[in-house]
Amino acid sequence: MKHDYLFRTARILLATLPVWACLAGTVQAATPMKIAHLVPGEAPRGQGAELMAKEVSNDERCNIDARVFPNSQLGGTTDLIENLQTGALEVAILPGSFLVGFQPLIGIMDFPYFWPTDYDKLKTVIESDAMRKLLDTTEEKGVVSLSVWHTGYKSWTANRPLDTVAAYKGLKARVMPSAIIREQDKLLGMQPVAMPFSETYVALQNGAIDTQENPVVTNYLMRFHEVQDYLTLSNHGTLDQVIMVSKLWWDKLDGGCQTAVREAVADGGALTAKLVYKMIDEKALPAIRESGTRVVEVSDENFAAMRDQVLPGVKRFYIEQNGDRGKAIVDAFEDEFSNL
Repeated sequence: MKHDYLFRTARILLATLPVWACLAGTVQAATPMKIAHLVPGEAPRGQGAELMAKEVSNDERCNIDARVFPNSQLGGTTDLIENLQTGALEVAILPGSFLVGFQPLIGIMDFPYFWPTDYDKLKTVIESDAMRKLLDTTEEKGVVSLSVWHTGYKSWTANRPLDTVAAYKGLKARVMPSAIIREQDKLLGMQPVAMPFSETYVALQNGAIDTQENPVVTNYLMRFHEVQDYLTLSNHGTLDQVIMVSKLWWDKLDGGCQTAVREAVADGGALTAKLVYKMIDEKALPAIRESGTRVVEVSDENFAAMRDQVLPGVKRFYIEQNGDRGKAIVDAFEDEFSNL
């Protein structure tokens, strides 16, 4: 009898084992997904990041707890990229300019007077094979670049309008850590000055620098119009964001979860672009004008003159720095442009 009892008990335990395994699976701790970026949470990319986090956290294909950390809470650009490479951080949203230090090929994203100034055409390029091949180069450095989020075209702030080539000569310009942008500034006759973004407002205020470039929304959120007399809508380039994940973290996700993350990234990007133009029209430009800062546009003739002054030299510089791989990337994008 005793043996029969033990046998029946063993059968019950074996029969219920799969149930226990399933129950255990449901209570496993969720995989963390920290999403870091540099700007205030109310910025379009901040809201895009929140949507991405919400969708991933609620997707049944993943067991992920995604949380957003805005305003450089998890460190500056170098910290974020290094933490992606080591797996200490899962996701970072950063302008392409800040990736150049670890993957110089990304410098093409900083090309001035190169990208379509019509957003619908730019969106086609962002989703092209040429962009996908460029983004794939970051995997060599331990970072998977999933997508690009559009956050607006660049403009200049200064105490004079910057709508002609001659207007730039002799100015001191705050420059991001990008060799391409330094070369751009030199070709315009300016002196590039490297400094952290957080110090830019005070530097403009006290005259340590004369000008800086950023999309309209960023200029508005950073309140540069408080210390600058002019905003020039030059549309001379983009400062779009690269959505990067740690390769060490990404490779541990199964295919279904990777798909869920990609879909959430796409939704976050669509929301970001929508909010960028909504904020420009409804908040940024009205507030900048009301502050007394004059908003200046660049004529087609002056835009062409600035492009001829800068773009050929920037291309040469990029190809000299990156060799055949750089030339192939330039050619691939120009092929995409010819089909727009």
